[in-house]
Amino acid sequence: MKKSIIIVSSVVFIALFTGSVFAFGPGMGMKGGGCRGFGGQEALNDLSKEQKNEFTTLRQKFIDETYELRASKQQKHQEMRMLMETSTPDRAKLSKLSGDILDIEKKLSEKRIDFQLSAKKISPELALGSGFGRGHGRCANMGGNRDCPRNQDGERPCNK
Repeated sequence: MKKSIIIVSSVVFIALFTGSVFAFGPGMGMKGGGCRGFGGQEALNDLSKEQKNEFTTLRQKFIDETYELRASKQQKHQEMRMLMETSTPDRAKLSKLSGDILDIEKKLSEKRIDFQLSAKKISPELALGSGFGRGHGRCANMGGNRDCPRNQDGERPCNK
């Protein structure tokens, strides 16, 4: 009697567990297997062709203007990593690098605010969050877009 109760309860538990696993398969239960939108994505789709072109030009200008800052920030992070790997990291150098990174981040933040304000002039409906344009959009987890499902063409719609 005890064995049959254990077996039956195990089967029920496994059935309930596997049912929830299949419920969150590819597409995570969303219509069409697409990714959840983020603030502004729907508004971008509703822009006129002229507005889209203007926004694309503005975004490219932002990327071009911030390239050197982003590259410099990345270089400073790399220097910090290398310094931390030494047997006796120099605290003064680490503090200076950390301060430099904060200065760069402040400059990037100011550029981002300018970009967002300019984008709002193109279309007031655009709700650009702080992560817009930095890989924090649709389906971007902490690790990027690797969990974004592919569409019928094999592309990841989150990369667009």
